[in-house]
Amino acid sequence: MTPPSTAVPAALVEEWVAAADEVDAFEVALSLAAKVSRDDEAELDRARLLLMVGRPGEALAVLARQHFVELPAEPGASWPYLLLAACRAAVGDDDAYRRLLSVVAMVPGRWEPLYLVGAAAEQRGDYGTADQAWTALVQVHHVVTRFTLARFLAGVLARRDRDDSRATLRAVVEEFLVRDPDLRTNPRPILAAAENLRRRGDHAGSALLLRAAGSRLPGVDALQATTIRRPAPLRWMHVPLLAVAAAIAVWCDLPPLVLAGLVPVLVVRGIAARSRVRGFSAADSAAWRAALRWRQGPTARSVDTEQMLVGGLVAAIVCTASVPIAGAFAGAVAGRPAAIARTVQYAAVSGLVFAALSVLLTGAGLGLLALARRHNWRTERRARQASDRYRLSDAGDCRCWRTTALTGSYAAAYLGRHLTPAMPGSALGRCPSTGALWLATTDEENGQLLLLRGADRPASDPSAQPKTANGYL
Repeated sequence: MTPPSTAVPAALVEEWVAAADEVDAFEVALSLAAKVSRDDEAELDRARLLLMVGRPGEALAVLARQHFVELPAEPGASWPYLLLAACRAAVGDDDAYRRLLSVVAMVPGRWEPLYLVGAAAEQRGDYGTADQAWTALVQVHHVVTRFTLARFLAGVLARRDRDDSRATLRAVVEEFLVRDPDLRTNPRPILAAAENLRRRGDHAGSALLLRAAGSRLPGVDALQATTIRRPAPLRWMHVPLLAVAAAIAVWCDLPPLVLAGLVPVLVVRGIAARSRVRGFSAADSAAWRAALRWRQGPTARSVDTEQMLVGGLVAAIVCTASVPIAGAFAGAVAGRPAAIARTVQYAAVSGLVFAALSVLLTGAGLGLLALARRHNWRTERRARQASDRYRLSDAGDCRCWRTTALTGSYAAAYLGRHLTPAMPGSALGRCPSTGALWLATTDEENGQLLLLRGADRPASDPSAQPKTANGYL
């Protein structure tokens, strides 16, 4: 959409700035704020926005123009000096950082200073403190946006159990899916969390997150393009080993001997299952391999020990029963079974026939797994579509009286079902119920649609002020 061709009142733009700030679209808020002249209080907000987007030097320059340069001798909870301490801490001032933390500790129930602590700590490399700030925002104050969610879950994965990281990895990916319904069409929060892990030096955690998310969301191209590939054990390695064992079993006329071929298969797979991926710990390597199995689908049933034992017994019976079948085929192919019995030629042909049977059985098993995987993902897709229909079912109802900003798919649905174009070819929509003007724009950082609400008229217009009688509405 293109911006409106007519001049927009400054008060309306200020409301859009506040709405963008509410959903942590800091870049959008900065861009809008640059279009209007602002008072001293608004300049403080601009300094805070600059800090949040990682530009503390520019924020300090804005504060200096407002005559906030030096911190007072006595620490206090004054917002301008708290902001000044955060900006100075972000550029490496240790004393300002200590004062910031000590002052925030004096107001434990407030959530606004947590943004300053998180941004300052993150930009100076103190990720432990930053993680505490983002965790408090999400879990204590329930401030959940794409900005806070990516940082919170990156911190959760960075603190994963070094002995068993699979549960943490799965929980992080599922938490992303629960918190952000637009993740399948726009996985920017996952990419932001992976980048956060790389910045703190946790390259294994970043690779794990991308692989797990790519397995859990196989249709998202952006995740598939960034997933690091690692070589997996050969899926067909059991075929030649069992074929050799089958040939020996035919030679010795002892069909159960074919099970000896399973020994090297189990040994190789056991070594592969316990080997470390280069640069990973043992627990991260196990999580790396486990993430690949998630491609079977979220509704796939887990296999317990009893089922594994039953499956192994069935496989052993099938392998043993296949040996005389291979011998009979070998005799039929050779043409003279009595003359070539218990010879190298007979054993070799039997091994080849057994290999062919193994390929057929393995292919059939893989085909069944593919069908089950397709069914699982189809079931998950139908459940997700039903959930999306329910989530967007009220997008045609008026929310202008209680909501200042909407994002993602809900914003798109609200724009199409409720708002009417304020003027042709513009990015403005008008609420038919309240007359509120909404700005439709795109948050480039998150790649999602934003709807920002403004009033019908500037607040400074006297006719827009409610009439009062003796101080009462």
